[in-house]
Amino acid sequence: MIRYSLELTSDLTIHQFWGKVSNIYIIVDSREKKTYLVDCGLPSDVEAIVDVLQAMPPLKRIVCTHFHVDHVSAWIMLKRHFENSEIWFYERAKPFVEGHASIQCPSFNDYLKILIPVMKEYGYFPRFLDLFRGLLYGTPFKRGFPLDRVVFFGDNQNVLPGFRLVPTPGHRPDSVSFIDPVSGTFITGDFLIVINGEVMVNTYVSSRNDQQNSLKKIKDLKGIKFLFPGHGICRPFSEGYM
Repeated sequence: MIRYSLELTSDLTIHQFWGKVSNIYIIVDSREKKTYLVDCGLPSDVEAIVDVLQAMPPLKRIVCTHFHVDHVSAWIMLKRHFENSEIWFYERAKPFVEGHASIQCPSFNDYLKILIPVMKEYGYFPRFLDLFRGLLYGTPFKRGFPLDRVVFFGDNQNVLPGFRLVPTPGHRPDSVSFIDPVSGTFITGDFLIVINGEVMVNTYVSSRNDQQNSLKKIKDLKGIKFLFPGHGICRPFSEGYM
């Protein structure tokens, strides 16, 4: 369901779709008559997100903040509904998407401090079908993510209308965020999350050093006013949160 909406400019609006266990952001470009998704959730999100998208302009592309099952695996079904759309990943995700490298398994502390609190935030209990498909797509196991209509983007490409790419590795090597300089909207992926209304720097990371460097980069980034996290509510931003 749509939980929060914000008009970025007279032509651009962003909507927060509250998924089964993560957020999907819908960016509508009314001037170009195109719709973009930031992340796409789980296969169990597909029915609801398709219903929402049917009332919007055609879906141009899905842009993923990182390659994890709860952010990418709905594509295996969405691609059937939107035959003219593509799914885009940051170039550092390529070995994982193509199955040449595997994803780090979460530790016990990762489950305790991050994954279980996130699931509680959404009232989510993993469904068998989600678990089964998770064995194939966006997990620590090397399998066969569908590569048709997959595009890898670099630092200098225009990915989302109005937004600037901010690489934020740490949670994943390929983690990226996006900032709209006009409105101060910051889409964080899982770099920052919000649990029980509180902003958290994600401690479930592939590299603590990368995460710290990304945190320093964001602290120096001016103009952030609103956080749109990968998990949790959208909320105003203050430097004191980090």
